[in-house]
Amino acid sequence: MNRPSPTLRTHVLVIGAGIGGLASAVRLAQAGYRVTLAERHDVPGGRAGVWRSEGFTFDTGPSLVMMLECWHDLFQSAGRRLEDYVSLVQCDPAYRLHFTDGSTFEMTSSMNRLVDNVERLEPGAGARVSEWLAETGRLYHGGLRFIRRNMHNPLAMMDIRALGPGAGATALGDLQRLARRHFRDERLQQAITFQTLYLGISPYRSPGVYGLLAHAEMAGGIHYPMGGMHQLPLALERLGAELGVEYLYDTEITGLERDAGRITAARTADGRRLTADLFVANSDLPWTYQALLGEKTPTLLEPSFSCSVVLLYLGVNRRYPQLLHHNLAVTSDLRDSCAALFQRREMPDEPPFYLVASTRTDPGQAPPGCENLFVLVLAPSQDPRRPLDWSTLGPQVEARTIERLERFGLTDIRRHIVTRNLVTPDTFTQRYGNLRGEAFGLDHGLSQIGYFRPHNRHRRHKNLYFVGQSTHPGCGLPMVLISAECLAERVRRDVPA
Repeated sequence: MNRPSPTLRTHVLVIGAGIGGLASAVRLAQAGYRVTLAERHDVPGGRAGVWRSEGFTFDTGPSLVMMLECWHDLFQSAGRRLEDYVSLVQCDPAYRLHFTDGSTFEMTSSMNRLVDNVERLEPGAGARVSEWLAETGRLYHGGLRFIRRNMHNPLAMMDIRALGPGAGATALGDLQRLARRHFRDERLQQAITFQTLYLGISPYRSPGVYGLLAHAEMAGGIHYPMGGMHQLPLALERLGAELGVEYLYDTEITGLERDAGRITAARTADGRRLTADLFVANSDLPWTYQALLGEKTPTLLEPSFSCSVVLLYLGVNRRYPQLLHHNLAVTSDLRDSCAALFQRREMPDEPPFYLVASTRTDPGQAPPGCENLFVLVLAPSQDPRRPLDWSTLGPQVEARTIERLERFGLTDIRRHIVTRNLVTPDTFTQRYGNLRGEAFGLDHGLSQIGYFRPHNRHRRHKNLYFVGQSTHPGCGLPMVLISAECLAERVRRDVPA
């Protein structure tokens, strides 16, 4: 590919100020590139945004921080300390699972309490907790070594030695079988496998490697940044500015100009041409291919999308002290709910829901005596053959969810609501460009991971790169940070700063 003059710093235009774009800008600026970041909205963060109303503050996307080492690595790569930019506190217990038989399970990173909690559901199983942690610990550390490599060469995916001795078969095996080897109680099996829902994957059709998610919760805990999750993109924006990143907000990219196998400029909605030597798209990858390039998403088979969510933001003028910061209601037939969501693309009558009351940790997120409740209800992404009408289905899901919240113990909640907001899969399409309304990008089946996931550089336009949830290694905040790390490494190899 043609290289810029060695007398000038290579100029990179990053499209999109999601976590992946912000982290890429930091890593590239630290490596000596001149970086400009263009974002269609007026604030950074993408899905990790914020909504404020009537004195209540709500996170609009991710709600917890895990795998802290990924965040520390990013800031340390720039010679900074994460603690100087954001104040993180651990939530322990991490969350409480509520089962339909009335039993509960609290996840904690305290080994003694974790063993006690396991024993309450399955007497005698506490002794097997350390075995579970040991096996999933090998998956965790080996898995991170494996995915923190670029996967554009098939040999990188074939080389599973990074997973560690004997871990390859477990990683590619069945997650449910792995759980059953350690625990017999179905509630415990659900408690250590439901985490794949963080990635938009059914725990009943997931490879064993994702057992590392429960390990991350048990061994490292989950954390929350005081002031809300939006503090994370603000911290990355500040760090990037210190390194010289230029930010262009309210700048919507509507097309990419091409010439002789290279991207030459990005066109904006107001008619400008933004030129650069290299382009990094943090805009949703399938949308980037379709809307900016007029091309199909490069997957091995027809692209397969993750599930979506319906989100409710409820500001209420009372407290519900029985709630933890994080709470999850498990349905009576989780397997069938997952089949409806992921295979039939239908909305179950009572899908699992996740309830966040961040005022447990951060009272300033709501007026005194009030709660800011964030409710996430799993939903299917759109099937183009049988699209769902979310203009009517969304309010129906909202009404049913409020009824379920009252049965869950949030007494008279409907008459205490001060402010509310509803987000449906349509919102993900309109605001973030997700083609099927999916909330977690391309799914993580075996045909869309590693080498088979869309690569982080365009096959023909070799100065166009990708970062974010639909390229390697996948979705979730830690994976997106690793995506930025892999992207920066590849750019440095291709074109020196």
